[in-house]
Amino acid sequence: MLNPVCITVPGLNGSGPNHWQSWAEKEIPGCRRVTGIDFDKPVIAAWADAIRKNIRDESGSVILIAHSFGCLASIVAIADNETKVAGVILVAPASPQRFSATGLVLDDAVAETTLMGCLPANPLGVPGVVIASTDDPWMKITHAQYWADAWGLRFTWLRNAGHINAESGFGRWQSLAQLVKTFREQVAATPLGDVQDQIGPVKNRFSTLAKLRQITRESIE
Repeated sequence: MLNPVCITVPGLNGSGPNHWQSWAEKEIPGCRRVTGIDFDKPVIAAWADAIRKNIRDESGSVILIAHSFGCLASIVAIADNETKVAGVILVAPASPQRFSATGLVLDDAVAETTLMGCLPANPLGVPGVVIASTDDPWMKITHAQYWADAWGLRFTWLRNAGHINAESGFGRWQSLAQLVKTFREQVAATPLGDVQDQIGPVKNRFSTLAKLRQITRESIE
């Protein structure tokens, strides 16, 4: 069985050369950055579409390693039974209250305009972990734990780690490599056939991504 490919999904404005995701792409074997995303335009449906395409382009399974807004897009991408995802590592997810379907929202935006009611709030059916910080300005730690529980993911936290990015001192992050190794060992122990190929796009018009595409179109018109 092939080792799962690791695909990093940065947040808004991407991850620079000193970011831990850039380190992972250089030092963790079989790790690369997602392609097809304009990181300066946080349109969640477009990001989720690109993530799905990256997953399907791989011959084997995939581990998503996401940061900030990239965590939200990754959740949408795998919410509707993306069976090729062997695991997810969500680091410092951004609050869905900070974004609408087409981008950042103002501080006084009403709840109906944000992604709060658009994200799946049920177990994803894939193994994974949410790693949060006690003083992350992009999401309260109690909210991060809520989402981890809702998605059926393990939750862990770092004390005073900010947004867990280069500015917070997270460049080379050796424990991430160990976490990836653990995921890959779990996949290797899974009987053949449990991770299935998913061919073609999900066509269910009631899927999470389909709903967000519709909301995005309505927001633009």
